[in-house]
Amino acid sequence: MPPCLVRNGEIELTGTDIMDKTVKLRAYSEPAKSAAPEGDIKESKDQSLELAAKEAQLAEEKSKSLDNLKTIVQLRENLKQEQAKTAELARKTAELEAKANESSAPLANELARKNAQLEEEKKRSFDQLKTIEQLRESLKQEQARSAAAADKAAGLEAKVKDLNNVLGKISSIAEAGKMVGNT
Repeated sequence: MPPCLVRNGEIELTGTDIMDKTVKLRAYSEPAKSAAPEGDIKESKDQSLELAAKEAQLAEEKSKSLDNLKTIVQLRENLKQEQAKTAELARKTAELEAKANESSAPLANELARKNAQLEEEKKRSFDQLKTIEQLRESLKQEQARSAAAADKAAGLEAKVKDLNNVLGKISSIAEAGKMVGNT
């Protein structure tokens, strides 16, 4: 067998005869090639963590939306009760005005106060309806982002699998090269 020389991870067969030829074989794969899949894996993990965080935020937003819906239902019931009270007060006020004209000023003030309270409740209910619509829109956007992130994560998992297959093929080629170099 001709003499061998190992340089920078390469096996070099050299000979002294002119007819001998130099053959260079790689003894191992370069580490720089394996760093790229690690970066992809890290990016995939980061995206998975981000997706989990977004899902937690989405669950929190859903919970807030549900609480707001419950509050709105309760406010609507309160508003109906207030409207019934206001209607009752208006009827009583009309009766009292008929009985005594001089006491109508305090009752008118009470009616005005109740009407102001009713308007305030209506305004509060309207503001909460606006908030609910905004939350629904935010929820739809968040769901769309979550779906996009899930699709991207699935694509990255497929890439990682493909890269692992390629790495396996490279390893088998390296093993075959090692065997050829040993013979």
